[in-house]
Amino acid sequence: MQVNFKSMETIVNTVYKCIVNNNLIVPGDRVLVSVSAGKDSMALLHILFVLCARLDCTIAIYHLDHAVRGDESFDDLLFVIQQAARYGIGAFVERYDFNQHKEKGKSFEEQAREYRYARLKTVAHEYGYTKIATAHTCDDQVETLIMRIFQGTGLQGLQAIPLINNTIIRPLLPLHADDVYAYCTYNELSYRHDSTNDDTRYLRNFIRHEVIPLVKKRFTTFDKALLNLQQQALGAVKSIEQLMAKIYPDCIKQGDNHVEVLEDALSLNEYLFKFYCASIISNYLHRYCDTAMLDALYRAHVSGKKNVTLFEGNGIFVYRRVKQSGAVLLFCSDPIMGDSNYEYTIPLGKNVYIDELGLTIQCSVTEPTDAIPYTESKTIVLRYTGYSNIVVRNRRSGDTIFRKAGKRTLKRLYIDYKLTPEQKQKLPIIVIDNCVAVILFDTIISKKPEISQTFLTLPHEKMLVIHYWYNHND
Repeated sequence: MQVNFKSMETIVNTVYKCIVNNNLIVPGDRVLVSVSAGKDSMALLHILFVLCARLDCTIAIYHLDHAVRGDESFDDLLFVIQQAARYGIGAFVERYDFNQHKEKGKSFEEQAREYRYARLKTVAHEYGYTKIATAHTCDDQVETLIMRIFQGTGLQGLQAIPLINNTIIRPLLPLHADDVYAYCTYNELSYRHDSTNDDTRYLRNFIRHEVIPLVKKRFTTFDKALLNLQQQALGAVKSIEQLMAKIYPDCIKQGDNHVEVLEDALSLNEYLFKFYCASIISNYLHRYCDTAMLDALYRAHVSGKKNVTLFEGNGIFVYRRVKQSGAVLLFCSDPIMGDSNYEYTIPLGKNVYIDELGLTIQCSVTEPTDAIPYTESKTIVLRYTGYSNIVVRNRRSGDTIFRKAGKRTLKRLYIDYKLTPEQKQKLPIIVIDNCVAVILFDTIISKKPEISQTFLTLPHEKMLVIHYWYNHND
């Protein structure tokens, strides 16, 4: 390949303009460069090194040895250390044996990518690096688009690899693989070849080595068509998000470990629900979700179950919570473990709001001859013999309830009903004078409340009437 200085200057300026026009790097930034030792990352390292003075930034290297290629991958690590010494910059190198830490249900590609990004973010945070640069090129963009189309995606997925994602930047996205190869050749940059990149058992390699060459024979400009589709998807997503923000300006609240969204804002129709969920997962959780995930999330959404886990998997956790203001969805990167207890005393005649559940409860005493007034709330009637302490709380160790077949522990009962850990933690029970009187199953799952045999009403006795309801602002 014949290259010249003018073309090399064009490549550097292309990257520089991309960085400046999109604020990828601003003066004073400390950039941690993810370096695999391959040609793309070595080109990125060299270009950023050349541009450091113009950009008023400093750079350092991060390298992860996956320990799956034995001496070959260890030699990559040594090579990266040598390059850091050559450039006179810092280097963070790590080894992690993925063969010894395989995660069930994840491919090596997926697990390695998640671990690498997690470590990059951790190192950047601990050592004060403000940006993380990766060496993705235009060719990687095309491969990602093809993979997602084949696997099933929507508009969100068609955005493919973002130029900037929080602190992660990708300055080489305007360049093709041929540009990178020419740059390395002209500047006599050494780089390493990862033999696993030739293994077509991995999906990206299969797309790169088998699918793209075949498609290119028939459609010579297919890559431009796909990149045009990606740009249209970017514009469409941005437009829909702006419209949704106008319709529901305050529907999203960002917490410490989650994003809270008013469920009504997502419920206009199935398409908008899926689209907006994908948008939240992408923009806030920085995760990609495919069509199958969104279908599962929508099915759980329309089930109408309260205070439940709607979806969990691939680092995405979505929960429904019912509050005074209405139902909300919580989007989290980590599961809500649900290990805290709650307990509220219920004075007779007073409304008590249970914050953890978004549930209001009221207890009153009625004579056996009195008619129970009709309300839109749910109602339970128990015998009343003059109780001194009525509380609503979640389960405690050793709790039991008396059934027709005899005494049963709540722990065993919850297992029988296949409650999730979160449902077990949230499920409210009415406890009267330290005895379990009612389990309010209907607040969590589609099952009637269960009343202890010892609290069933008897003729000519006073009754304890319990009303409970959601979405009531006292």
